[in-house]
Amino acid sequence: NGEYLLGLINDILDLSKIEAGKFDVENVDCAPADIVADVASLMHVRAKAKTIPLKIEYDGPMPATIKTDPTRLRQILINLVGNAIKCTEVGTVRLVTKLIKPDGMPPHLRFDVIDTGIGMTHEQVERIFQPFSQADTSTSRKFGGSGLGLTISKRLAEKLGGTITVETTPGLGSRFSVTIQTGPLDEIGRAHV
Repeated sequence: NGEYLLGLINDILDLSKIEAGKFDVENVDCAPADIVADVASLMHVRAKAKTIPLKIEYDGPMPATIKTDPTRLRQILINLVGNAIKCTEVGTVRLVTKLIKPDGMPPHLRFDVIDTGIGMTHEQVERIFQPFSQADTSTSRKFGGSGLGLTISKRLAEKLGGTITVETTPGLGSRFSVTIQTGPLDEIGRAHV
């Protein structure tokens, strides 16, 4: 209970800072493969406890380094992967990373968190990024949580130059896609992962 309350207080403080415009993000060189490895290491424990395979995949070559806030990116991915594991009883959870270069836009990294969990209706999706909201009341009863994680994650992703979108089908699972800007990649060597 103490850990849950501490987590809730931290979430409320993060959200308050973001909404007050007093939430700073770093922009430093970091290795995306290392961040993904950190998230995988933490989340494999939860996945193993539920006997759900957690698969880490890379779609194409990755930049060796990018410029972003590694702490906040890690926070977003831990939240999304944690939610996917929490809401999946059978099947798998996958974290797929891909470098994308939209026409006329700076390069982005996209992280897709794909699960075979409970999925959501269109009406539920419209609520999940609102503070203190979850898909429905049974979600908080069954899976726990404050309903702040996705709100904070979306706003953090926007501060990192991207966003979070979701595609979902009730009973079949969900795909949460987070994008972040990478900074210039012209002089950065590519690392195949």
